[in-house]
Amino acid sequence: MLSRLAHWIERHPPLHRLALRVWRLFPARLAGFLKGVFARRWVVGAVAVMIDETVTPPEVLLVEHSYRRRGAWGLPGGSVESIPGSPTAPGGAASPDDVLEATLAREVEEELGFAIDGIELLRVDAVPFIPEEPGPYRLDFYFRCHPVAGFAPLREAAAAPRSPEISAVRMVALPTLADYDLFSPDARFLREDLPRLCPGLGG
Repeated sequence: MLSRLAHWIERHPPLHRLALRVWRLFPARLAGFLKGVFARRWVVGAVAVMIDETVTPPEVLLVEHSYRRRGAWGLPGGSVESIPGSPTAPGGAASPDDVLEATLAREVEEELGFAIDGIELLRVDAVPFIPEEPGPYRLDFYFRCHPVAGFAPLREAAAAPRSPEISAVRMVALPTLADYDLFSPDARFLREDLPRLCPGLGG
């Protein structure tokens, strides 16, 4: 019921913007608790890691989330939609093989307005506690991907995000990540995991 209400609000932009402004006022623990009520005990996320290696130093795409007071900057992406059915009752169709990749492509299209390809899994991160949003456990799938049209059109469109959830879009040089108030799971991925997974790209 509450999940359906949240999805209904998201389909009405003026109401969605108002809800995001109100959400930003909530203390972190209350926001995390409500996220657990509206969502579920586990949130499964698909996260886009888009790095332009044609520039020196390489740059990564970051977005500023309008609903976070702390850790507002991070990587784009979103959560897998709730699967119909009940976890306590038999039945229900299996999800498609590419449910995570499809989630990632949908979220990037909705929030930023461009298509991605070359989607490749880099890391799965199970996160029990997030200071900015204490609440549901997170299972985040980090995917390396690329904008279909290349990074040049992306830079031109960066000033105009399509979703009220996104305040700003920016290509950020990896060595300057410390200048941004990063969402802690994304900060850990970019500073610790990325150098290990993609040598030469670490910030």
